[in-house]
Amino acid sequence: MPGLSSLFIRHRGMIVIDTQQVFVLRSGVAVTTSDIATQLVTAQRRAARLRNALMTVGAFFTTARQSDPLPMLRDLCGEWLLADKVDIVVPAGTGSLRSHAPTMLVGPITIGRRVVGRIEVTRANPPFDSDDRELLTALGQIVGAVLEQSSLQGQLDQYLNQARAHADTLDQLLHFGRLVISATADPLHLGLQLATQVPAMVGGERASLLLIPLDNEETPLLILSNGHIATPERAREVRDQGFAGLVLREGQPLIIDETEADRRWLSLRTHEIDAPTRCAMAAPLRWGSRLLGAITVTTTRSRRFDSSHLNLLELVACHISLAIYAADLEVHRKRSVKHLNAIQDHINAALTAARAGDLKALDQIEAQLQDMQVALRTLSLNVSVLPNDYEQADET
Repeated sequence: MPGLSSLFIRHRGMIVIDTQQVFVLRSGVAVTTSDIATQLVTAQRRAARLRNALMTVGAFFTTARQSDPLPMLRDLCGEWLLADKVDIVVPAGTGSLRSHAPTMLVGPITIGRRVVGRIEVTRANPPFDSDDRELLTALGQIVGAVLEQSSLQGQLDQYLNQARAHADTLDQLLHFGRLVISATADPLHLGLQLATQVPAMVGGERASLLLIPLDNEETPLLILSNGHIATPERAREVRDQGFAGLVLREGQPLIIDETEADRRWLSLRTHEIDAPTRCAMAAPLRWGSRLLGAITVTTTRSRRFDSSHLNLLELVACHISLAIYAADLEVHRKRSVKHLNAIQDHINAALTAARAGDLKALDQIEAQLQDMQVALRTLSLNVSVLPNDYEQADET
């Protein structure tokens, strides 16, 4: 048997393979130089294909940081398998993991030993071979790892956003607390400040604050996060037929994660033309057993809020209730003090007249005392919902 160097002959300055020589291997199989050349070319193609695949493995894992890694994964799988079309189906569903069609190859997407999906590859030519099947098996494991990493990355991003939202909320709640202890005596101005800050605190786009004055429940106020105040007619409509009114009647926080499919939302009277609401949540404002209003947050994206957002909104609602009630109480306190001072001046003047012998002054004193009783009764109504601990402390 001649050496390997005898396989090649020089022809006009070029080295070509001599396809006419025949070798007999020890196994007794006759192999021509043409067969050897074909095997060499096939081996070179397999090596080049494997090299190209190994060079693009890193690209698979970079897709894990994308919001939707599937389009790029399909392209990369198509390059590996020289495919005409690639479909990545997650979850696997009830589809078969085998295909009897010669132009289609199907393989599982696995995470560990768990099948989470399937890859469907279509190619007209050349037909699939064992190399394609082995590559598809490896692709199933790589895609599974990428999808798991993408899911974990999404969870990390969600936790990061929640942590930032909670940090921002704590800063805002601290600001609310400072507003409360500053004895702000203008509930309307305070409501405007609160309503404009709420959307960013809980991850929404728009917010509205429905306030029901303690001394006049028939004139509600509707304050919007864009800094505007709705008309009295619109405020009453929201109280009676809007989402805030629904929350007031239910007496508890609510979420509507898909407004187009929720009968409760569809039954409400809304006025939305541009950027309609797709997801909404609201929480009542209360002080003791008394309802002060409701805070509503909406967004144009479906299923944006979950229970954690609702809990955060309820926490904000508690602070808003305290701020609004404290401001309203301060208004009534100043008004009552002014009224009582005026009554005192009238009584002093009547007493002076009575000492001078004016008997009609006694009637004036009696009228002023009745007026004082009304003022004290009104003042007591405003503070009648203080916690029991404070009432017992006052009695002692």
